[in-house]
Amino acid sequence: MRTKWCRVRTLCAALVCVVGVTPAIGESLRAFVYEYADEWTEATGAAEAMRRAGFDVTEASLNDPHRFDDAAVIVFGSFVSEHPSYASFMAKHATALIEFVEAGGVVVQFTQADQTEAVPPFLPLPLSARRVDDDPTKLHILARDHPLLAGFGDGNDSITLPEHFGRTAAWEVFSEQTGFRVLLAAARDGQYPALLEGEVGAGRILLAALYLDKLTNADGEAVAPKAFASAADRFFTNLHAYVSLVQSGKADRVMPTPPYTPPAPLPFAQGSWSIVLLPDTQLYSLHHPDIFLVQTEWIAANVKQHNIKYVLHLGDIVHTNTEAEWKVARRAMAQLDGVVPYALAPGNHDYGERGSANNRATLLNTYFPVADYRDWPTFGGTFEADRIDSSYHLFTAGGRDWIVLALEWGPRDAVVAWADELLREHPDRDAILVTHAYLYDDDTRYDRANRPDQHWSPYAYGTADLPAGTNDGEDLWRKLVSRHPRMRFTFNGHVLGDGQGRLSTPGEHGNVVHQMLVNYQMREQGGEGYLRLVEFLPDGEMVRFRTYSPHLDRYLTDSQNQFTLPLPR
Repeated sequence: MRTKWCRVRTLCAALVCVVGVTPAIGESLRAFVYEYADEWTEATGAAEAMRRAGFDVTEASLNDPHRFDDAAVIVFGSFVSEHPSYASFMAKHATALIEFVEAGGVVVQFTQADQTEAVPPFLPLPLSARRVDDDPTKLHILARDHPLLAGFGDGNDSITLPEHFGRTAAWEVFSEQTGFRVLLAAARDGQYPALLEGEVGAGRILLAALYLDKLTNADGEAVAPKAFASAADRFFTNLHAYVSLVQSGKADRVMPTPPYTPPAPLPFAQGSWSIVLLPDTQLYSLHHPDIFLVQTEWIAANVKQHNIKYVLHLGDIVHTNTEAEWKVARRAMAQLDGVVPYALAPGNHDYGERGSANNRATLLNTYFPVADYRDWPTFGGTFEADRIDSSYHLFTAGGRDWIVLALEWGPRDAVVAWADELLREHPDRDAILVTHAYLYDDDTRYDRANRPDQHWSPYAYGTADLPAGTNDGEDLWRKLVSRHPRMRFTFNGHVLGDGQGRLSTPGEHGNVVHQMLVNYQMREQGGEGYLRLVEFLPDGEMVRFRTYSPHLDRYLTDSQNQFTLPLPR
């Protein structure tokens, strides 16, 4: 899909310099606010939102130091750490911030970019936290009775915050923490916290991966959608109640959440067989060819050990559809030739000028010509005789006959009809569909008709304007996936956010289809070499999923990356 943004922020409003802070406990809750309009959102709003919530707000400049002896709370607005003077400001005054909190004050820091400030510089031991470039859609409430979360979730244990600036309000969550209580997190087990509470002396430090303060433009006009603004007002109202409790000494003591410890990797079962999923190698082809080569080298070396029967590439093989990138991709995939068969499902970046998918022109077939695969015993054929964009594959494993459909980006209507006919011709084979864009990162299918909020839909690219048509996830479900009683899996890449999604739903014949999004490109180095291992257990009834990086020799073992699903007969 895309690389992470490089955010270059410009100063708009103000930062506050804290010198010798001694908060006063009283009825009036005075707040000092650091905020500015960053280049990405061009918005502020914390000061005004806090005024509406009942705070007595002071906005001050970084270049105009003050003593804030009567402050109750100090707020750092989202992305304020990107101001060029922020680092030197913190180097001078981090100690004063800690003293402010120890005396009973509250410091709140909203979303910051991990590229600029991964670790907040004002945290005293034993508190620590590190941000990461993950932006989850759903958050789980781990502290239902906490005053900051009053009114959120409507009694449910999870919330999906409204969108603003094309994403939900959870932005740049934390990858690790110690000493804090986790109030909100992307996972039920506390991994990837989005709201942290730490106790220092008589006061509190709140770290948030929430940009609920981005509400108005430079002219003071509201820019946030109504639902987002409503959620922000609720949070700031809750913040007022929370700061009042801290100031009065009535806030509950903070019981730190133990640091997240990932479970151990699941062992491989003797007698099982495997499929390997290769998601979005585009940035390896562009910038990190060594990682792509290590991935396929590892697969080739472990074909016997893990009984690997097929490798499925989920698309975006390259990034800008250039000769240099395709040469890298061909060299990497060639390490599998004659060792283990593979299927390619090209993505949007594999098409058009500079990988823009403004048309269906691609160098894919220059570097992966159909002639190279016709003699493979597992190669079934292609939709077009001289193009490998849409292909099918036949193999046997685990006592079952399988068919893999590897379909082009945003499959055209005729390709979908061709795939449907293939499944009718092979009714006794268990089926797997691979296509680049199908499931979204909120565990729903791409659905142009009912989900205009979904980003990077196949309908949003030039390939959709061609008369041959295009199909998204819901189209494919209706026209193809749900119709066939032996359809078992769909796999896709493409989507950013946390790059993970999973949905299991019954088709028209009652058969459960496991649909899965796998994408790691938003991690460092374009994905850190992570791939998905799909292990079919010897009992023929369960499938185990793991995430492994040959580049790092490391497994991801959280619940999104290591799990087991049933395989119906």
